[in-house]
Amino acid sequence: MPPEYVAPHSSAVVVVPETGSTQRDLAALAADAESWPHMSGIRAERQTAGRGRGDRTWDTDELTALTASIVLRPELAAQRWTWIPLLVGRVLVDSLSGLRVGPALKWPNDVVLHASTPVAGWGHWRKVAGILAQALPDRSGVVVGIGINLAGTPPVPWATTVHEHGADVGAAALLELIRARLARALATDPATWRGAVEHVCSTIGSEVVVEGPGGARLQGLAVGLDESGGLVLENGRGDRRVVMAGDVQHLRTAPRPDR
Repeated sequence: MPPEYVAPHSSAVVVVPETGSTQRDLAALAADAESWPHMSGIRAERQTAGRGRGDRTWDTDELTALTASIVLRPELAAQRWTWIPLLVGRVLVDSLSGLRVGPALKWPNDVVLHASTPVAGWGHWRKVAGILAQALPDRSGVVVGIGINLAGTPPVPWATTVHEHGADVGAAALLELIRARLARALATDPATWRGAVEHVCSTIGSEVVVEGPGGARLQGLAVGLDESGGLVLENGRGDRRVVMAGDVQHLRTAPRPDR
């Protein structure tokens, strides 16, 4: 049973001790734009059925994590909305950079930290954060879910925590930093977003295999992003394809992004 929420009626975050999914809760509540305006959201101290891409679920029983969802209602043309999860990824990278943990963005919606030993599909990277964005049915905004592993024991070998990389930060303080940075980022010129995202993307320069939603697999060198944020792959003949969604496996990892 989801908690009973008191709408903030401002760009504030409502904190609850526990819920199944902040994303599911806020997606239902945010239809009321007056009660849940731009940059308002929900943070759960414990999440038991969080949503990931492809409707995967995860919980935070073994982790101390920042789990939150924010509704964004930017003055932005709808065709630019594909950039929102990537821009959030850039913001997470910038916010974690202050902890000196060396974050990067793994296209399309993971933030990763560098590791000394490789793991299949991830190379020398480990997932520390994930992003999920979904447009509201009436297109009045986008609900963005953020999950960041702060401490504890990740359930899979390709994940990590901020603590494991020698840093500690509170969920509340980190979320406020992220929201402040995100508000500023959304106010910048969208024409600058591609360069900003490419600059921190560990996927670019890597040999990758992308498995699309329908099971199709494409392999190639990730050479950049297109105007919609899709990943541009180049094969050995120099032919290029754009992938808009999919699970990415790094076969040969690019050097760490220089920031």
